[in-house]
Amino acid sequence: MQQIELNNVVCQRRGEALFKPVSLTVGRGELAVIAGPNGSGKTTLLECLAGLAPFASGQCRYKQQNLASDWARESHYIGHKLANKAALTCLENLHFALTVSGHRIDENQLLDTLEAVGLAGYEYQLASELSAGQKKRLSLSRLLVMDAPFWLLDEPFVNLDHAGCEWLYQVLSEHIGQGGAVILTAHDQKKIHEMAHHHIELEPAS
Repeated sequence: MQQIELNNVVCQRRGEALFKPVSLTVGRGELAVIAGPNGSGKTTLLECLAGLAPFASGQCRYKQQNLASDWARESHYIGHKLANKAALTCLENLHFALTVSGHRIDENQLLDTLEAVGLAGYEYQLASELSAGQKKRLSLSRLLVMDAPFWLLDEPFVNLDHAGCEWLYQVLSEHIGQGGAVILTAHDQKKIHEMAHHHIELEPAS
């Protein structure tokens, strides 16, 4: 079974440990929620998981090996910085993201994807002209077309309205039901905590 394993990992900021060691194993078909107050290190932990920063200590393994190329190909990270290109349209953003990751998909499928996330009619709108909620929807649209079983999502419900949250719950549920896995950070989303198979509450290091 493909799974990501964290064994007593610790992250640092400016040389100081952010939280007590964390251990977690998440396999296909599972969802894990990382919680904690602002500044507790949730975002930093997710960035380390995504390979954007090193762990200060502990071990992180995927398929029984240290994180390597397989993890880079089979995981997809969406952080607070949504990675939308301001000078590109919604359609161009989605096409660019797929091209960079080595995926190919025809334009009709891209249009269908944007419609599915509530951006029908905004296909040729510049990302810079979208509302905060629409920008979040544009970034999340990549989940529907990226062939990545493991999703790493930092506060994915932020800036989404009720309809957007309900849509995302459905997407997450379908992904897990199809054998995918999700690790995300969240505050007060009761429903996502009810859906989760694993909960991690980060505790201050001191």
